[in-house]
Amino acid sequence: RQSYARNMKSLHLFLLLESLVLVEPHSWVVKVVGLSGGKSRGGNIGDDLTLQRYFCPLPLLSDCQPDPKHGITLTNDALRPCRAGIESSPRATVRAGDGLYVSWMGNGHVNNGQSDGTCANFLLTPHASDPDFTSFVTIPGGECVPYWYTNAQGFEKTDHIITIPGDTPLGKYTLLWYWDFTEFWYSSCSDIEVLPSLGTPTTPAPVASPPVAPPSIAPQTNAPQTSAPQSYPPSLDVADMQSYQTYGCGQFANADLFCKSYLGKSSYCKYWNLDECGRAVCHGGDFFYLAQP
Repeated sequence: RQSYARNMKSLHLFLLLESLVLVEPHSWVVKVVGLSGGKSRGGNIGDDLTLQRYFCPLPLLSDCQPDPKHGITLTNDALRPCRAGIESSPRATVRAGDGLYVSWMGNGHVNNGQSDGTCANFLLTPHASDPDFTSFVTIPGGECVPYWYTNAQGFEKTDHIITIPGDTPLGKYTLLWYWDFTEFWYSSCSDIEVLPSLGTPTTPAPVASPPVAPPSIAPQTNAPQTSAPQSYPPSLDVADMQSYQTYGCGQFANADLFCKSYLGKSSYCKYWNLDECGRAVCHGGDFFYLAQP
């Protein structure tokens, strides 16, 4: 009986280890947040096979085929990084030159040795339903971002703030995130809209009348501010944006001003409406876009 019990334990251990080898590390983007929040084309509702996407960034599909033990055979569709014919809903907006917060599903593959040292990459292309991989350009700072990290509070995180270059022309774009995981690559595409950076005119400035003010009434450089304060600060601080994702808006000394600059003039901090972590969200946002501890 003892021999039988030992054999059964050995069999159970073997089956357990075998099942761990065959588990696939599915991962996908779940949040994209700039001035407003959005999602990837795959969304965030459904099973793994619906949300994740196998991707081949190499010229030949044969170079991306995984070991047969995984039971996965890639098709030509894997050569295209995005889900064709699908639009992100909602679509995130971001100012040129500002940070875009992106988070992805760790899915049980964080801090257990499986994803250590692996990279996520961020690329951008003008919006297209089915963009070719060669049309994407790597965003500065978006090459080989660690798949996960531990933040200052000791939480394991799978997210990153990527800065959209300040010279990016206005319009709709498709953001590509893809994860290089040993034998597999996974991709998520998110449609975003790039808006003017603060201080960038969207229409030609009107001609002043009279065109030149008399020197005697020229404004003094050191004169005190007498006009109404601007609705938006000169720019959003990336650290504040990341802090909002973790702690909500209630932490800021001028929380309403932060929310106005983050989500628009009609936004404000809803101190009275807290999530299970005690965080307040900006009006026009959603608790979904706050990072999960």
